[in-house]
Amino acid sequence: MFRKGIYLTQEAFRTIRRHKGITAISVIIMSLSLLMLAVFLLATDNILRFVGEAQRDMKVYVYLEDNAGSVSIEKLHHQIMAMEDVQSVVFISREEALVDFRLQLGDDADIIDALEANPLPNAFWVTPRGVNRNREDIGYLAGRIMQLDGVEEVRYGKEFLDKFTAIVRGVYYVDAVVGFIVILSAIFIISNAVRLTVMSRKRNIEILKLVGATNRFITVPFIIEGALQGGFAALLSLIFLYAVTIVTKRFVPELDFFTPDKAGIYVVTCISIGSLGSFAALRRYLRMD
Repeated sequence: MFRKGIYLTQEAFRTIRRHKGITAISVIIMSLSLLMLAVFLLATDNILRFVGEAQRDMKVYVYLEDNAGSVSIEKLHHQIMAMEDVQSVVFISREEALVDFRLQLGDDADIIDALEANPLPNAFWVTPRGVNRNREDIGYLAGRIMQLDGVEEVRYGKEFLDKFTAIVRGVYYVDAVVGFIVILSAIFIISNAVRLTVMSRKRNIEILKLVGATNRFITVPFIIEGALQGGFAALLSLIFLYAVTIVTKRFVPELDFFTPDKAGIYVVTCISIGSLGSFAALRRYLRMD
């Protein structure tokens, strides 16, 4: 069985060498179709990364009562920090808040000098744990903090979170639909590209069947060849997309390319698509059980 597998693999490589022109055309067509898939996956990867970064920046702002002394503030700090869904708690004094507010006003900071007293309260910036940064969990956390003694008000951007959650949900739905269409289109285009190779060797297939070759013996080299073409096409599409990404980063610095592991998964996926395309093309000429 092992020797037979080696022979069929060698046969696939010999076939590629004998039909360089058709193989090159197939690889080019496949790489262009896979480029659509790569662009979609890269856009999805960056969108999900932006969503993750936005979720990591989500905080609960806890404003304290004016009469809360240092003992009460320390007690509140320990109470909030003891909550299992809290990652960190940072205390911002009213003086620090005023300095920050002055910096935000910039040239208009002179209006602060007209104030008789600092109107800003002491506050905590509470960062939820990574697994508790959706709308429901943050709202639940804010409600629990609001019940603590010494807390005047709790804000966590409920309106923003509602809109953000709706946008993320919409992105996931669109992502699933578009991804399904793109993958089906890639399989269809690759299947037709591989079919060109199969049609050019129709007579060879018929001769093999006449001499008693089994469907498996005929099919395996084509599937291996389709896998190789899918792998080469994937590498070409990645190289082209990487060049485009480098140019685009000049205008969108936040754009990132695939990590090595994600690029590897993409190549393996394209190899599978190439094999599937070869199998689909051969069904026209062989009776597959």
